[in-house]
Amino acid sequence: MEAIHPGLPRLPGHGGRPHRSNRGGAGEFLLWEFPLSYWIEQQGYDVSYISNLDTHRRGERLQRAKGFISVGHDEYWTRKMYDNAMAARDAGVNFAFLSGNSVWGVVPLLPSSSGQPHRVMRREGKFLGQETYELLQEARGEKHDYPPGPSGSKLMGGRTAGIGGGAWTCTRPRHWLYKCTGMKAGDTIPGLVGWEWHGAAKNDLPGMEVVAEGPMMPENDRYSPHAATIYDGPKDNIVFNAGTIWWAQGLSSPPGHVLPAHRHAKPEGPDPRVQRMMSNVFDRFIE
Repeated sequence: MEAIHPGLPRLPGHGGRPHRSNRGGAGEFLLWEFPLSYWIEQQGYDVSYISNLDTHRRGERLQRAKGFISVGHDEYWTRKMYDNAMAARDAGVNFAFLSGNSVWGVVPLLPSSSGQPHRVMRREGKFLGQETYELLQEARGEKHDYPPGPSGSKLMGGRTAGIGGGAWTCTRPRHWLYKCTGMKAGDTIPGLVGWEWHGAAKNDLPGMEVVAEGPMMPENDRYSPHAATIYDGPKDNIVFNAGTIWWAQGLSSPPGHVLPAHRHAKPEGPDPRVQRMMSNVFDRFIE
């Protein structure tokens, strides 16, 4: 049913964390993606996995699945990854961005010193689109030589909005996303959003709806409220953007899993409302 897409490694020197030996070579999979994999296989879904490199090199394979899932911290994409994902969406593949700070940094995949292809990356831009890129440069006094990538919000429905966290706040309780959750307008799920999140973006995407929206901590003039969105693909498919790195922590807590935290927020672990929302999304994928 789904192709799960773990994020590329964080880049030291670009807001990322240095390598930690206690990850056992797993990158950030055990922290961000494992709780989703644990839950989704526990539920019996027919799921496969695709690496970022395969998304770059063999993007046509995305179209074999009914849904594509971007999980956790999925920041760095090549232009080809983006183009392949857009082609899959346009071909009728459903998308779920269960992630934050995603489709943000434009990177190449360069050969290693020994000539092995697709081994080295560096950020060479941001997926902002030309207009937003120029506005941010003017507002922040930034000057960069590299060109921007296309707007990540044209794929996801939202874009990176801040660092910190807070509660998931329901805004459209009659939407199918909330079926059988019992949630009402203004109801919250504490700690579900963080440590980076997405906010709404001005888009003309068909059927765009903001299904959750609320303030985050810390308060910062440069940060937008969290917003989770859903819009319609061109072939009766959907694109769901939960807009939080911590979404998977609301689904399961596998043996040995340690909840992440930010000084302003911390997820509280599995919640039946998050699990139900996830089931509702997947039901739409496979109907």
